Amino acid sequence: MGNFSRDTFDRLKHYVGVRLQQGVPIVDADWNELEDIRRYELQAFLNWFVGNGVPDGNDGFNIEAVGDPNDLLIRGGDGTAEGAGRLLIEGLDVLNESDMRYTAQPLYNNPALAAEWGVDPIPPLTTPAGNRSDLIYIDVWEREVDSTEDPNLINPAIGVETCVRIKREWAVRMLENTSSLPAAVPAHVFYPLAQINRIGGSPTILSRQISDRRQKNINLANLVSEIAAARGTAGSLDARLDVALAGNGQLNANIVGNSHIRTDAAIAENKVRFNGSGHDHSGGANGQLIDTSGLANNAVTSSKINFETVNSGSEADIPSGSTRQVLVEQNSEPGKKIYLPSIAVTNVDGSGLAQVTYNLIYWRTSASSKYDVYLLINHLEAAGNSTAEVDVIWAVYTFGQLGGPIQLEGPIQLEGPIELGGPITELSS
Repeated sequence: MGNFSRDTFDRLKHYVGVRLQQGVPIVDADWNELEDIRRYELQAFLNWFVGNGVPDGNDGFNIEAVGDPNDLLIRGGDGTAEGAGRLLIEGLDVLNESDMRYTAQPLYNNPALAAEWGVDPIPPLTTPAGNRSDLIYIDVWEREVDSTEDPNLINPAIGVETCVRIKREWAVRMLENTSSLPAAVPAHVFYPLAQINRIGGSPTILSRQISDRRQKNINLANLVSEIAAARGTAGSLDARLDVALAGNGQLNANIVGNSHIRTDAAIAENKVRFNGSGHDHSGGANGQLIDTSGLANNAVTSSKINFETVNSGSEADIPSGSTRQVLVEQNSEPGKKIYLPSIAVTNVDGSGLAQVTYNLIYWRTSASSKYDVYLLINHLEAAGNSTAEVDVIWAVYTFGQLGGPIQLEGPIQLEGPIELGGPITELSS
């Protein structure tokens, strides 16, 4: 331990500096109080005005799975101080220069070093007998380092140790079967890093069992920009919130009108109806469904259309010059469905050309208005001696049940000439 005459620093005295007078000796207490004042002001600012967490663009102290029994990875940086993994805790900047295993920490299962530093060792992770949720947290403290640990602290010009150093230490620890930090310990600060949902009897921790508990992306500049964007044209952020929020913090109803919505937006005010307690997009008494007139161009993609498979199958060894007719659906009602056929050639045997087309046939077999739907798969006869035989898979989709016949608002616009999938087949009645 360092040899100090006395400790004069007192937070409650509100001292912000130390002024050296002329003609007086320099003593260790004044020097050390100056350092304590500077450290306290910086730490208080970071703690009260910035907060705890990982800075923007950094992934320090992220806890990751490694695939080995009862071990974890503590994410660090690139090996430099500038590129280190960082974590800000109660105003303390904690660095992890490089990735480190949980089991590679200096205090891991090392009671001798722990006794020397005056802290608890890090015990091994244990395999749970049953399912268990464990807290992974970081313990941060500071300790003195003298020339017995760092010989460079001895000034070679005079051969004595003039000053000791204060070093910030950290250890990643685990508490079983809890999500709460341990009770406060003097001169130590704790911060949660991850929650591990352990599986009973399994020593290996998987990535999906780890939940990150760090606050990320701490950046005052980003926060200022976000507040400015939220304020908009209002004189202040609270003025805008007064308009948008009710007294209980919920969004006010009926404050968004056409003037607040872009003219090319997919949903306009008359497509959504608001009730007294909020908004409801479900339709019925509290809202109206959005129909095609309320959708902007390109607002609906194929992923939003309810494709349903009507039927599917495969046909094998279709020789050149032949046609296979397969039943898609019986007793279909006119105007109720749009059928979308699709085939794929999976194999060609033999020699010569293979040309395959397909088309649908709607075949009414009685006086009923209903009809049967068939898919014709045509292997066109090629010139010359072709012995090619093809295998295909096929499927026919629909857009789902329509409420009635398809209503077209105008003539169909074609972007180019119509290409037929095969010869026109005469329909039978």
